[in-house]
Amino acid sequence: MQSILQILVVNTKEGTSKKSGQPYKIPEAQCVLINDDGTVAAVGVLVIPKQLEEVAKPGTYTGAFALEAASFGENQGRIVAKLVGLTPLPPKSGRQPAPAGV
Repeated sequence: MQSILQILVVNTKEGTSKKSGQPYKIPEAQCVLINDDGTVAAVGVLVIPKQLEEVAKPGTYTGAFALEAASFGENQGRIVAKLVGLTPLPPKSGRQPAPAGV
């Protein structure tokens, strides 16, 4: 499953696990999800997996997602989409509306 998304900013949530006592860092991107016609579908937060931390910078991307059963947190046991790939799009190559009259 692929979607066009625009990363606005990446923040890192840090803390200590209540269960294990170990420190954690979770990179989260403030994103805009873009419809096929170029309009905004949603604005939200996307967790960035460790293997994509270096790639996830502000910009527009094709995001590849896979489904998985969450193993922890508030979504434990639920089927959720997980980001598995980011391919940068050149500027202005996002999904654009068709010109009027075409």
